[in-house]
Amino acid sequence: MDNGMRQLNEWMWGYRAARALHVLSGLGVFTRLAERGAMTADDLAAACGADAAVLDKLLIAGAAMGLLDKDGDRYRNSALSDAYLVEGRPRYQGHIIAHSAMVWDVWGDLPKTAGRPDLLNVDEATKHRNFILGMHDITMSGRGELFLAALDLTERQSLVDIGGGPGTYSILSCQRYPQLRATVFDVPKTIAITRKMIAQHGLSERIGVREGSWETDDFGRGYDAALLSNVLHGPLSKAPTILHKAYAALEPGGLLAVQEFVLNDQKTAPLVPALFNVMVGAYSRAELTAEIEKAGFGDVRTVGQDDAIGCMWLTATKP
Repeated sequence: MDNGMRQLNEWMWGYRAARALHVLSGLGVFTRLAERGAMTADDLAAACGADAAVLDKLLIAGAAMGLLDKDGDRYRNSALSDAYLVEGRPRYQGHIIAHSAMVWDVWGDLPKTAGRPDLLNVDEATKHRNFILGMHDITMSGRGELFLAALDLTERQSLVDIGGGPGTYSILSCQRYPQLRATVFDVPKTIAITRKMIAQHGLSERIGVREGSWETDDFGRGYDAALLSNVLHGPLSKAPTILHKAYAALEPGGLLAVQEFVLNDQKTAPLVPALFNVMVGAYSRAELTAEIEKAGFGDVRTVGQDDAIGCMWLTATKP
């Protein structure tokens, strides 16, 4: 990823980090920790009157932002928070942070005040199209390079791209490996976009599509490689179901490749997966590895990682 894209990525995630700071400060997390010492997420939730599950995710984000230190399951203030975020301290900044939170809606309403309220009223079809094509955009601006560097598909003949969205990883794979054929599995409204993207790249003869839902449909059979790119988003993502169906789709010796927003095993970093965890969900590497192994796969390895964009690639093999 070039420096320009890294800067854009930093801005796109920056407002989410700011919102985590607003809420952690508003709840009085840092002042409670200064008063009582290290505390668990559950104890902090009780002390702050907050939802325990949501606060747990916010504390992980706080640790990734350098606002909190973590020892086991207990959090304490970092030097930064101790200096600036504890009420009553000489350099306390909680009031201006609260003011920053109060003007949040000014920025949310900016399209309307700029004379384009239509930018705030996007229909569902446009939202879906922006999301799917957005996956293509970010892949073509850094993530795809990491994918091609991390995975060797020289010996593979047939790839199933599960939840493949625009099919960008299948396109990149078939462009790199002339022997490879691919099938993109996704829901019908996404596949309509996928077909156009495949055709634009002149690969309709080598990349097919399969419509379905991973909740109710299988992914086909006889593949020697399976790709799961950003579909295993933590405990609520139906990861066990998806992984078991991916296992069934592969021949013995088949390769599984997984791209995800992955937290470290202490759940204190990297920042982008920590923020994504607040919004959607994320596994730690140990948790994701355990889910992959429970589905029957072995030899789980990390083969590529870029913390700045929150991207990790893991591979595993069907015995």
